Amino acid sequence: MNSYKPDSKSDNENTAKSLYELFESVVNYRRLGLVIAALYFVILLIVSFTFHKVADYGVETDFFWLYVPAAKSFLSGHLLIDAFRGPFYPIVLGLFYLIVGDYFYAGMLIAIFSAALVIYLTFQLIKKIFSPAVAFFVTLLLAFNPVFVQHTYSAGTDMFFIFLSTASIYFFLKEKKLNYTNLIISALFAGLAYLTRYNGIFLLGFVPVILFINYWKVSRRERIISSLLFVALFVLTFTPWGIYCLSEKGSFFYNENYKNIAYELYGKNKIPWDKFWVEKSGEYSSLFDVIKQDPLKFAASTAANVPDHFLNDMNDLMGWYTGGFVILGIIFLLIRNPLSYWRTREFAYYLMNIFFFFILLLVFYSERFSLFLIPFYAVIAVQIFFSPQFLKMNKILKRTGYILLLIICIATLSKSISFNSSRINSGPEELLELGDWFKKNIGENRQGEKIAARKPHVAYYLGLEFYYMPLVDSYDELINILRKDHVDYLFFSNIEAANRRKIEKLLNPENTHPGLKVLYSFDNPPAVLYKIE
Repeated sequence: MNSYKPDSKSDNENTAKSLYELFESVVNYRRLGLVIAALYFVILLIVSFTFHKVADYGVETDFFWLYVPAAKSFLSGHLLIDAFRGPFYPIVLGLFYLIVGDYFYAGMLIAIFSAALVIYLTFQLIKKIFSPAVAFFVTLLLAFNPVFVQHTYSAGTDMFFIFLSTASIYFFLKEKKLNYTNLIISALFAGLAYLTRYNGIFLLGFVPVILFINYWKVSRRERIISSLLFVALFVLTFTPWGIYCLSEKGSFFYNENYKNIAYELYGKNKIPWDKFWVEKSGEYSSLFDVIKQDPLKFAASTAANVPDHFLNDMNDLMGWYTGGFVILGIIFLLIRNPLSYWRTREFAYYLMNIFFFFILLLVFYSERFSLFLIPFYAVIAVQIFFSPQFLKMNKILKRTGYILLLIICIATLSKSISFNSSRINSGPEELLELGDWFKKNIGENRQGEKIAARKPHVAYYLGLEFYYMPLVDSYDELINILRKDHVDYLFFSNIEAANRRKIEKLLNPENTHPGLKVLYSFDNPPAVLYKIE
């Protein structure tokens, strides 16, 4: 009697086939994008509110310094004019505060909700333009990205701006044919993105997309009408704010972002940021002033930023395990010959992201500025494995490609966990203790009282008005300025001492400091709360 010997080769092929069929059924599930977004929302909501107790001293500084005061002003019936950003985020923050009852938690909730929407819209958009399989891997690379996760639990405009921009692109590229309803919605989201951060101006790049790429394949008359409609709605969205800026500041397009460009060109590595802002920034009144000081340097700096920003994106934003495939993907797209597919949604998608990349060349590099580009880079990396040329290869090579993509996704998730576990609770949690002590021993209602510090966090947690600690050369000068400006408290920690070495003895509460009374102090990290007498 012959014993049965299984055909191992046949079994392996059947197993591989079953796994591939399972993969196909998963990526083609109609509501997969919604499932991924919902899971992300729930997980990050729990993680954020469990571990992110206090804002960090990095990106979230602007939240307490700018957005919370602006939101409070909005709720009191007045809009503050920020020199670098529009008013839409503080308005939304104020509305969320009415629901949540705490500005910091409201800011986190906006970011988490926005991130989930970005994930959903990204999946749906990439699915429409490319394929469900490409959308699946791109969405995983987005959701697992360490920097994307970091700014999901960080309170600030980053994730909210990305949501508005992604929504604008989604509705614009949603259909293969011209749809005026989608065009109107896209223009309104573009206007709101601009009202959130002024680099949202890149969304006006849809106008050349309409006129010249014309993937809708409509007549010249319809292209002109569509372009004018998009621009008109974009401007209409911004107009009330522009009129308000004109009446208050004398400029319809008021903003001072050119001063950041000036610092990058003429101040960086020469003068501290604080000092430049106090002493030198007033020398520039427009972008033209910045350029005309040294046009060649401006042009050279912008050109040099192309490779610099891109390589930093590959290293700091994507990680080289993905970045290497991004470079291969770019080479592959060039080999494909862009002219062969330039009248398509795919080309329009690439072009809009390239517009955004070039807008960023004007400012210093930060990986958070490039967050919007994560899906774009991921598409370039992933699409190699789903191109017609790759799909024609034998089954083993195809399956190896899918396994490699899964490994990249797992590596990205692993790095994200490691990266964020050390950052999510990096904020000054000692301020929570100080806030509790202050409210119990000094009082909760100290309306109108000021506290001087380098960062605004302490003012928020003590319920005081923030006063930016001046740059001074002596202790006596500091006390005189604080008394003159009727400041009530002084908070001094390593943050304050870093750029004010001549008065760093204030870190020691045992020293004698005439005019100051020690109220509370910490040993690790060292910090002292003083009452100005």
